[in-house]
Amino acid sequence: MKYLILVVFFFTISIASSIAQSEGESQYFLHKVQQGETIYSISKNYSVEQKDLLNANPELISGLKLGQELKIPGVKITQLASVQTENAEERQPIFRSYKVKRKNTLHGIAKQYDIEVDDILKYNPEAENGIKKGQILRIPDKSDLDEIKKETAKLIASNTSMISHVVVGDETLYSISNKYNCSISSILEMNPDAINGLPIGITLQIPLASGETSQTLAAGEYFIHLVESGETYWGLEQKYNTTQAELESLNPALVDGLKSGMRINIPLDKVPNVTAVPVNEEAFEKYEVSKGETLYNISRRFDLKISEIRRVNPVLKYRGLMANEIILIPIIHENVISIQRDSINVPVDSIIVPVENLDYSIDVITTNVPEACEPNLEAAQETYQIGLLLPLYLAANDTVNRIRITAAEMMEDTALMNSIDDVMELPVDSFRWRQDEIIYSRSENFLHFYEGVLLAVDSLQRQGMNVELNVFDTNQDKHVVDSLIQLDIFRELDLIIGPIYPEIQSSVANFAYKNRIPMVSPLSSSGNFEESNPYYFKVNPTKEYLIRKTADFINEEYFDEKLIVLQMGEYKHLPEVELVNLCREKIFNAGMNWQTDNLLFHEYNFQAEGSLGLSRVVSKDRNNIFIIPSSTEAQLSVGITNLNTLAEHYPVTLVGLSNIQRYNSIQIEYLHRINLTLLSPYFVDYKSKITNRFVGEFRTNFGTEPTQYSFQGYDIAFYFMSALYTYGKDFVECLPYLDVDLTQTNFSFDKVSRMGGYMNNGLFIVNYDPQFNVSAKGRVGKPTHYISAE
Repeated sequence: MKYLILVVFFFTISIASSIAQSEGESQYFLHKVQQGETIYSISKNYSVEQKDLLNANPELISGLKLGQELKIPGVKITQLASVQTENAEERQPIFRSYKVKRKNTLHGIAKQYDIEVDDILKYNPEAENGIKKGQILRIPDKSDLDEIKKETAKLIASNTSMISHVVVGDETLYSISNKYNCSISSILEMNPDAINGLPIGITLQIPLASGETSQTLAAGEYFIHLVESGETYWGLEQKYNTTQAELESLNPALVDGLKSGMRINIPLDKVPNVTAVPVNEEAFEKYEVSKGETLYNISRRFDLKISEIRRVNPVLKYRGLMANEIILIPIIHENVISIQRDSINVPVDSIIVPVENLDYSIDVITTNVPEACEPNLEAAQETYQIGLLLPLYLAANDTVNRIRITAAEMMEDTALMNSIDDVMELPVDSFRWRQDEIIYSRSENFLHFYEGVLLAVDSLQRQGMNVELNVFDTNQDKHVVDSLIQLDIFRELDLIIGPIYPEIQSSVANFAYKNRIPMVSPLSSSGNFEESNPYYFKVNPTKEYLIRKTADFINEEYFDEKLIVLQMGEYKHLPEVELVNLCREKIFNAGMNWQTDNLLFHEYNFQAEGSLGLSRVVSKDRNNIFIIPSSTEAQLSVGITNLNTLAEHYPVTLVGLSNIQRYNSIQIEYLHRINLTLLSPYFVDYKSKITNRFVGEFRTNFGTEPTQYSFQGYDIAFYFMSALYTYGKDFVECLPYLDVDLTQTNFSFDKVSRMGGYMNNGLFIVNYDPQFNVSAKGRVGKPTHYISAE
């Protein structure tokens, strides 16, 4: 052990000696570590060896930390830093004194004087360790400080080769520094105003070392994608029609993997060719984007939501605004637009399509439908075998409807005794059937599902489809399921619906994969067979997907409102924590939190502070958007009850997850008063023709009202059987072109991984309004080749 300690000590002394020698020879340039950076990417960014970086910063042996300041060795950088140092010694800004008050923070003081925290720390280095009441700070004058920065930039420019760069898309200082292989700090030295942000169209002066040639990119050749938590290479490949290899070649920092907060280059030619075509020219204003404008600025100017601008300019789903481009601004309320794109193979992601009572509707039309996805007349003549595996518990239903009769009871039955000749013929005991039969409770929902499937089969048979339905009772028993797939009929199936529960799906999923039979998981969102089975279809999207899309929706619809996280208890271990994290990440990455006083992200601990303090964080003149990160019915009930009280005096909207609708302890009127809005894979519109027709047929055939399970059974069976009838057995690639009317679902199946299956991404935006209406305000998910808002 002593020997080991001596070796480590000797190694540390060696490094320190090396640093001292470097410091004696030249000055270092300071770099603050940013989100997504690695030792490798920083060394590439500054063109220094990793060993030199480690020698200059021995603490890197313990790893890289966000916000950490690193010394960057190198002659080129040192020369730039020297100019700045000399300039700073010649001229100091005008100062004012500020006495620190209770609860002051450096951020608050910097905001008060419209300067940066770094500007305060530069002239008050002791504040690095924190500030305290009564401390005197030297605050540099803002205008004088700006002049010094400009003078410094001019001095540096006189000794440095320069190139002009016009900012496009969502470029950042980090991405531009990577592009030109120069430091972020040197860009800021040349362009001090860039510290306040990079508006599109601004021209930056980029310093290049003497003798270097720049490999510039034409303006508009690339745009920037901000990587969010949970994003994968597969998702980016699908979204931008690119490959991981191409992304890595354009973004060297990806060598260490895809990390949240990274801004990566995406070739502009990968953006779908999407064109918004006004049906009524008078319904829109054509607006030319000026240099430096953002979607946020334009939405504020025209009093529109960001989502409304993107909705009629769908190319903006993929990139930021480009200077001098023309976009559409809706100005009247009617159905006035169609959107065309060249190929369904380049998806339009997450277009929200209004379905009723909206300013305008959108039709998404794709030309050039592949020949393989034209209706197949030969396929329409075939006979298809459908397998339906449900836990119907038939034996249990027989049992609950039989009443045991003892021999003594039989002897008291006069009619029975008169009908026999010898009392010895009486059995020891027997059974009789209930006069009013009942249904075994565990099978009731699945019988409703089965009835919905029967109506779908009947509807398609009337259209001419030859289909045979084979129903199997799984009894929720894995051994039963394992036996069923040994039957000869299973090898003849063209579609398998079920089993219901993932814990007994394994053998069927393996069978479907081996025999290339599409298998549908109709109800459960759990299980992960879709990750590795290309024939597996998950109808109910995962909670993780619902959370991600809910965060997207909040960012799109409520970007300029006040967002409040209502903590009802400890939630860091729950899936809902991701909703909070994503909302925070999107708001702060977008930079809107410092562009307006209205957008504030609050976390309010209800458990610690109670209901009385809520009025302190809400606004009277802006909508207060609440999220409650909890999946406990009791906590949600308490939170919603208090929001209902708050809504009497303040504008309140609760954005929740679809599970809220299932909790019986929450009064339905409360949901309306707090304007509950959520994303759900299900919504029954009782005003639609298909829904009313289905309800009527269900009543006629089964003498009762349909349940959600009835609607689900119909929609799943009708959708997938229609695919068979239209395209034949190889229908999978043609699902994006399938156009069928369904009762409560918005199917949009997306491949989840390169070698995996599919999950439904179609969601409704459901709203409980204060007028006690429940309506779908739009749809989320990739549209099919034709989506009509009726």
